[in-house]
Amino acid sequence: MGTLSMGGQLIDNEEMELMEQQRLQALLDITEQHNKDVNQLKSRLETSEKKVERLASKAKSDENELKNLRASNPDKLKKQVKRLQEQNRALTNENSGLKTKQKQLTKQLSECKQELEQLKSDNEKDSETPDAEK
Repeated sequence: MGTLSMGGQLIDNEEMELMEQQRLQALLDITEQHNKDVNQLKSRLETSEKKVERLASKAKSDENELKNLRASNPDKLKKQVKRLQEQNRALTNENSGLKTKQKQLTKQLSECKQELEQLKSDNEKDSETPDAEK
């Protein structure tokens, strides 16, 4: 017994089965090709992800290097040297002032010690003299 196709021709069951097998084989071929393509794309994706990781790591190290280069920028270093020289001058001036003050205080201390010695000496002389003079 045959079946009527759209074109009006009779197609028997064997031809239908053969066509179905051909369709199934074509679907299998397409699926197989699709699986190959998917596997290739997965492989490329993994490779790309590894490249991205390496590039991210390189970018981070490059950023650190850039920070170091910016820190050692000659203009910035010149400004830092100038600022440090100004601080050094200010501290040197302050140090000189403190040395002068230290000398004055040392001189005052020496004078006070001499005066104290003189007073002790005078006090001892007064205590050695007889009570009659008092």
